[in-house]
Order: sequence, then structure tokens, then C-alpha cells
Amino acid sequence: MGFANLMMLPLRVEFLANPKYGQNVTVDKIALLTGVIPNIARLILSPIWGYLFDHMNFFALRVVLNIGFAIGILTFFGTGTFKGMVLAAVVFGISNAGGDVAWSLWVTKFAPANRVADYMSVHTCLTGMRGVLAPLVAFYVVSRVSFGVLAAISAGLIICGSLLLVPEIRFKPRKKEAAALVEEVSE
Repeated sequence: MGFANLMMLPLRVEFLANPKYGQNVTVDKIALLTGVIPNIARLILSPIWGYLFDHMNFFALRVVLNIGFAIGILTFFGTGTFKGMVLAAVVFGISNAGGDVAWSLWVTKFAPANRVADYMSVHTCLTGMRGVLAPLVAFYVVSRVSFGVLAAISAGLIICGSLLLVPEIRFKPRKKEAAALVEEVSE
């Protein structure tokens, strides 16, 4: 999921700014579609995703987020209209808000309390490697196929990743209290 999403992220600007793709979008609209709209949606929806993170099965939450990312990618690169891209930017921002929460806090649901930092450091390292490789792969692939085809491939990868999570969804939530990650010091 992450690789597919990170592939398409830098391609948004390329798709809008490069005249050879025929979008004819001004610099102001590029900033609006790639920065302003997604970040406003992200800011507004982050508290809601925080609540859902605490009250929803993690795998179900991740599947919902993944579907949002897939819809955002397909809409952004598939509509060909400014209104469609605005809608895609909103969906991307909403999904990104939940992705931020899930990415930052998932370890608190799965790692033993004394290993949270270890799990997160490995996760951050692998995310960084993926963040460097994904755009390189994306620009290589888009030089050989259309944006629409690459968007469909990315959405397909996201859906496949989501399908792998479906068996882990339990419809009766297991409550696991998170342990505090601070140590109290008495003087």
C-alpha cells in the first residue's frame, strides 16, 4: 500500500505542471490541488481519525484508509476535470489524516510496551527506503505507460494490500489498553 501511494504522490505535480500531459493548470491551482486542499482536509479530519483509531479495529481502519487512497489516486488521474481533481485532493487529505494517525501510533497496538521504540525505528527506516525508491520507480514506469495505467496499477496494489488485511479484521473488538511510554521519577 505504502509503496503504491508514495509512487503517485510526486507524480501529481508532474501530471499537472508538465505541459506534455495537457492539463494546462496554473501554478496557483497546482499548489491548491497538491498542498492547500489536502492539508486543510488533513487538519480538519485528524481528530476524527484519532478517535476512530482508539475505537475501531486497526485492520478495518487501515482498509478504509487504503480504499480512500485508491479512490483518491483513481479520481485524481482519471477524471480529467478540475472539479474531479479537487474531490481527489479532498479524499487524499482525508485519507492522509488517518494515515498519519495510523502510521504514528500502530505500534502501540501491536508491540510489547518495552519494544515500541524498536518497532517504530525499523518501521521508520523501511518507510524511508520505500520513500526514496517509490518515486524513482514511478518516474521510470510513467515514462513507459500512461498516468491512467499507473494509477490503476497503484490502486490495484493498494486493494491487494487491503485484501491481505481483511482476514485479520475481528468484528468484536479486542480492547488492549496502551501502556504509558513515559517513566515516572520520584524525587
